[in-house]
Amino acid sequence: MDVLYLPGGDGLADGRTDPDFAFASRGRVLKAFGVDERLDVALDDAAFADGRWDAAVDRAFRKRTAQGVDNPILVGAVPFDCRRQASLFIPRHHVFEDAGRTVAAAPTGDAAPADLAGMEETVCRSSFEGAVDHALALFRDTPLKKVVLSRPLDVEAKERFVPGRLLSALLRQNPGAYVFTVPVAYGQTLVGASPELLLRKTGRGVVSNPLAGSAPRSPSAEVERQRAAALLASRKDRTEHGYVVDAVRDALSAHCDDLAVPDEPSVIRTPTMLHLSTELTGTLADPSMSSLRLAHALHPTPAICGTPTVLARDVIARLEGYARNWYGGMVGWMDSRGNGEWALAIRCGLVHGRRLRLYAGAGIVADSTPAAEWEETAAKLATMLNLFGVRTHLSATAVEMAS
Repeated sequence: MDVLYLPGGDGLADGRTDPDFAFASRGRVLKAFGVDERLDVALDDAAFADGRWDAAVDRAFRKRTAQGVDNPILVGAVPFDCRRQASLFIPRHHVFEDAGRTVAAAPTGDAAPADLAGMEETVCRSSFEGAVDHALALFRDTPLKKVVLSRPLDVEAKERFVPGRLLSALLRQNPGAYVFTVPVAYGQTLVGASPELLLRKTGRGVVSNPLAGSAPRSPSAEVERQRAAALLASRKDRTEHGYVVDAVRDALSAHCDDLAVPDEPSVIRTPTMLHLSTELTGTLADPSMSSLRLAHALHPTPAICGTPTVLARDVIARLEGYARNWYGGMVGWMDSRGNGEWALAIRCGLVHGRRLRLYAGAGIVADSTPAAEWEETAAKLATMLNLFGVRTHLSATAVEMAS
């Protein structure tokens, strides 16, 4: 069983300003300080089916309410494989803060979170492209229709990374993203700027915004317009996107009185990427259904795993060549009324001392080509590498320091 490490200070009570957990969404940042209680269970189907999870979180919330806390919250991360232990806890204190205030309060030096000492491709280009080739063969020989293959990039700094500095820098560079820092297992912190909302619940209302199908941004407005049009017209990307939307629709329909699904995707922009996007909105039949239970019903979507889900997950375990752990999981929060937000743990990295492991993945379907999928992962790594003044070269096998 994983041994969790979570800072144990009282946060606001002892004057600290760096939170133990942070999650930015829609112009505000949830900051959580200290740990009142850990809920370190594996959130697999059995945990929900036999009521263990609901009973545990209900006891924890009632305890905090009895201590005078109005509407306590749960925060943390769930790994890609829900059969592994989650990192979830009830904080001692929490606040919601304007994101602009968080950025403005950061020291000037936070613009450069660390000086890098080196980078290493943990999975080389030939291995990644070989895995894509293998997946293409599986599309012909098995029921597999889509699989998301990812690769890590290991970064080493000259001194320890400070998650609070990474948080402020990510907020500055990615103001529209779900920016997060989450303490997880073995003294590590998951940090990132995800573009993808898995689920938001407010009262009876639910929203999910799956993304699938991507192209890199361009400094040329005309080139970017052409790329966006090509993305909308791409059979490969529309097929990949359709698998995700269908899966989210099927999962949410089981819990909603009504569910609105746009007929066509749109294109959204992050600082580094263009993505096909479809926002689904619904009204829950049972308002007591919690945001985390709903997120679990969706996770993992084909946006981060593939379809059929079980087969794709097995293929990922065989082909990727490393353990995803937290990458591709979900990060977020839930209050005692079941409201909350959960984002996919993508465009992220795992911090441990001077080391930072970054991740990027690409959705593989029958029309994919190995070289293009490698280039897509290189472009996606730019979200985190931009923190250090590093750019990726889409046709190169590594990265180089920007001049």
